[in-house]
Formats: sequence, C-alpha cells, structure tokens
Amino acid sequence: MARFALITDSTSDLPPAIARERQIHVAPLYIIWGQDSLRDGVDITPEQFYRRLAIDPVLPTTSQPTPADFADLYRQTHASSDAEGVLVLTISADLSGTYASAVQARDMVDFPVEVVDLRSVTLGTAMPVLQVADARDQGASLQEAAALARSLANRTHIYFTLDTLEYLHKGGRIGGAKRLIGTAFNIKPVLQIANGRVEAKESIRTRKRALSRLVELFEETVDPTKTLYVGLLHGQAPADADWLEAEIKARWQPAQLIKAQVGAVIGVHTGPGAVGFALLQL
Repeated sequence: MARFALITDSTSDLPPAIARERQIHVAPLYIIWGQDSLRDGVDITPEQFYRRLAIDPVLPTTSQPTPADFADLYRQTHASSDAEGVLVLTISADLSGTYASAVQARDMVDFPVEVVDLRSVTLGTAMPVLQVADARDQGASLQEAAALARSLANRTHIYFTLDTLEYLHKGGRIGGAKRLIGTAFNIKPVLQIANGRVEAKESIRTRKRALSRLVELFEETVDPTKTLYVGLLHGQAPADADWLEAEIKARWQPAQLIKAQVGAVIGVHTGPGAVGFALLQL
C-alpha cells in the first residue's frame, strides 16, 4: 500500500494514460472562454482546444483550481488510496496561483498534505512527478518524497520554441521574454523556464533553425555521465516533435522518453506550434 497519494495539476501535460497507469491524480485548471468555464483535460481536450482556438475570435483566459477544488481532491484521493497523506506537485508559483490554492487547501483537511512548487511547467513538471511516483511505489514516506521533489525541481531543464510570442504576451506570462517583443511577430523565439519564470534564450529567424537550436541546447545541457529522462512537448506540431525525438534518440539513449501535446491551459499562452523538451538528469 502506498504511503501517500500523489497529485499534480493539469499544466503538467502528463498524458492521461500514463497518469492512470502510475496512479497520479490530476487537478484540472480552468479555461474561461466566453460564457464557458471548462476544466482542462476534462471538459476540453488539447485537440478540441486547438480546433476552437483557430476559429474563435475570443481569446480564452485561464484560472487555477480553487482551494475548495483541491480540498475535495485531497479527500477523494486520501479515501480511495487509504494512504497516510497526500503529496501535491504543482506548476511554478510565478506562473500560476495553483500552488497558493493547493497550500490554502491544506488547512481544510485533517490529514497530512505536502505541497511542492516544482518551479516549472508542462513536461518540466511531469518528469519529476514520474520520478516521485517511482519513489512512492518503492515505499518512500510522504516527507521523503517531498524532499525528493524539491531536489528534482533543481535538476530539470526545459527549452521550447514558439511560432509567435503573441499569445504569451496577451496572456501576461511573458516574463523575461519581454525584451523580444519589438520583433515578436518576425522571429521564432527560443525560450526557457528559469527560476520558475519564462525567460528569453534567443531570437531566431526561421522555424527550421529554431528546431535545430533545440537540439544544440539539448547537447549543451546534457551530462553524458548521468541517466536521462526526457519529455517532448508540442502544441499541434506532431511532425516537429517526431523530428526532435529522432534527433535526440540518434545522439543519446534516454532511459525514459515521453511525448505529449501541450494542453489547453498552457496552449492559451503558447498558441499552436510550440515544440520543446524537458530534461531531467539523475
């Protein structure tokens, strides 16, 4: 019997089949689209999101789960798993109020809950979550797993390119990439998550060169003496993600490689065409 139940949020973009298989519970964020309030991954799939984004003149907004949402999920997972407590691993607090909601919800239940800000987003969150799931299955305590999660957050790198900075700018999550705005609509930005925020790495003129730069950044980041855990993300750009996968596999031998579509909440801020990688090295 697991000693704790494991929760992440939907911005991890953890593929649903993997979440089910690994017994990882997902707290959905919300897409506010006109009069619709949609739970990410529950009421709207990534495919449905990108189809609507292409034709709807209204740009949606996003919202974190409420503390009551988290408290309900804590109770459900605690009861169903018969575990002693709950561990929650969230998107960076600098990018979303999700972490704050999860912390507030701790006071609404009468069993132990640990909340860890993984200081990342999308598969930069998912890769540490999967490692913590391994630790849980091997008998780690709630406190041991929380300490592991905090250490993994510092070992995860994520780089990605976008077709445009337009969505990131409109959504207010542009962070340190703000300096690229002057040429935002003429470049293919290469961005990273650093210190929990979106930061500009480089501005590149063509999509092909931006994708090649991702491979170079992987090579610059990788430590060949360590075990590699890789996540490849894309927003309605499967061919580019397949190309990136082939390039990485041709040069390195990841112990784990998962590929996932960027979900609706992150897609609001990145738009279609995002491609990137998350790299965790142990």
